[in-house]
Amino acid sequence: MIDLGLVDAVDAEAIGQPGQRTFRLRARAGATYVALWLEKEQLAAVGRSISQLLAERSMRRGQPAGTVEPVGNFPQRAQVEFQIARMGLDYDAEEEQAVLLADDPQAAERRDTPTLRMAFSRSQALTLIHIIEQAVAGGRPTCPLCKQPLDFANAPHECIHTNGHSKEPVPPRQSADDGDAEDED
Repeated sequence: MIDLGLVDAVDAEAIGQPGQRTFRLRARAGATYVALWLEKEQLAAVGRSISQLLAERSMRRGQPAGTVEPVGNFPQRAQVEFQIARMGLDYDAEEEQAVLLADDPQAAERRDTPTLRMAFSRSQALTLIHIIEQAVAGGRPTCPLCKQPLDFANAPHECIHTNGHSKEPVPPRQSADDGDAEDED
């Protein structure tokens, strides 16, 4: 097992164009860089899980995050890099640290001990939640009816909820926050 302990920095990123992006968690512990590859839905679930852990277990709930160190210039190839096959998250309330355990496909298949363990502070966790939200939201907009990604540049989206009757692209639904500011005067 690779145990990084408390990492110096952690973040997430999406690489590529919407519809063809790949996602990874990145961490730095001293001179060791780690890239953990995962699917968009998995990354979103990691963000939600961290948020839930903090809400349920942090003794500093509601307090703002402190300043965190950025990952910085990430190398082309990290010293530790693999596709996540299995992952676990926990929160140490006494230390105010999230703990992530990740397995590569071979360790998951062997049901071996986790491939990697790393911890990050509450402030790093709060910052990571926002970074994950931005990375996930940067993709194609989703159909308000079926929640599937809309295609590019006015390509028709055949939503199952239109029962195949409409070949027109379904426009994104505006949220309540997108209302006209002029109506408030």
